[in-house]
Amino acid sequence: MANPVSTAPSGAAVTVTTSEPPALPTPIPPATVPSPTELPAGLPPTARSAASPLPSPISIPTRAVVESNVERLQPNGPPHDPGPLTWAHPGPYLGSVAPELASFNSKQPLVTTYYFYWFDLTNPSRREPDWQIHPPNPDHYSFLNPATHLQQFRDMQAAGIDFVLPVYWSEPGHPGRSFNLLPGHDFSTEGIPPMVDALNSLAAAHKPLKMGMFYDTTILANADLTTENGKAYFYVNVRDFYSKIPPRHWAAIDNKPIVWLYDTQWVSKFDQSTFDDLSRRFAQDFGGLRPYVVREWEWYRSKGVTPSQIIHTDNLYGWGAAPSGFNADPRFGVSEVGPGFNNTGYCHGGPAQNCFDIKRENGAYYERELAAALQTNRKIIAIETWNEFDEGSAVAETIEYGRTDINLTRTYADAFHAGRRTVR
Repeated sequence: MANPVSTAPSGAAVTVTTSEPPALPTPIPPATVPSPTELPAGLPPTARSAASPLPSPISIPTRAVVESNVERLQPNGPPHDPGPLTWAHPGPYLGSVAPELASFNSKQPLVTTYYFYWFDLTNPSRREPDWQIHPPNPDHYSFLNPATHLQQFRDMQAAGIDFVLPVYWSEPGHPGRSFNLLPGHDFSTEGIPPMVDALNSLAAAHKPLKMGMFYDTTILANADLTTENGKAYFYVNVRDFYSKIPPRHWAAIDNKPIVWLYDTQWVSKFDQSTFDDLSRRFAQDFGGLRPYVVREWEWYRSKGVTPSQIIHTDNLYGWGAAPSGFNADPRFGVSEVGPGFNNTGYCHGGPAQNCFDIKRENGAYYERELAAALQTNRKIIAIETWNEFDEGSAVAETIEYGRTDINLTRTYADAFHAGRRTVR
């Protein structure tokens, strides 16, 4: 595997070693956060199912079963207990953080983007010839290099982006991670200090950028998030991410740090208690603060429990704008937009195998998405993606398109921030 991210379909199997769970605290009563009262009216044009999910932030490869005590898992499979949480290690920023927190307001227009920080292109052998687009200056492009993050963050600010969502794939030893994406390295933890260095540089220059958590839930390995151990497992990834980042850099809305969830294909069960417990645990560890939870539409209703219940969190979005187009469902509070999508250089078999070739149309596809976002009353635009080069959905600077998409994003971000419905 030459590239840092597996090119296997997201529905591939993963192997996980089973263990006994520890005893954990009891949950708290249900939250009272308002939520829509019905399921979303429609799915994106490329509708997902257990058989054909959209591409995930990180595609999990098939792993051979080599030991008798290893269980072979499939997405949307039966419940699997994650076992002891001894692999989880919080960072130094656990404790009272409220005095350091600067927050956005839920009534103000905000633009965000997904940042895939696993790339290390300093080794030419890790540069894939089947990518559709390529970043400039690959000799210095690495998640280990603060200068790489600083350049990307400056470009995000040039594009009018208010906060960034780096994809978080947890720590070594996590039971949903039976391998490393980069031999000898762990991008998800090793990449955080260089990102913090870059954020410090921006703050020192009086140009701060805020950072939230994009929780890649493909790591959850069919956990039952209604059990005590499942809830703890769900939470520790959030705890570990935020405890590794100085609170002055946290992206928060209404004084609530942002936890942005991917879909539920690797979750066996969840209900409202899953989110109430997340909120309680976060408040205990972070000075009384509660998280601002943005869930993907597959989290709209409970899963695997009877009776089914509508989940209450702070916001809702639908992944898949890059391959599937803008979704105008009024229940979404986030406008998901993307410039197109193409993973057919390494992915074969068509949409049934998560292989898409959605043309950029010289920027017209992306501009239609952005224009549609301006026509809604939603307060957040999420750009899908900043730098997913291997899937052709990046709006960052590239060899092929230069800074065209950065400039286009800025045009629409300025209109959005000003409350306009058009750019002209």
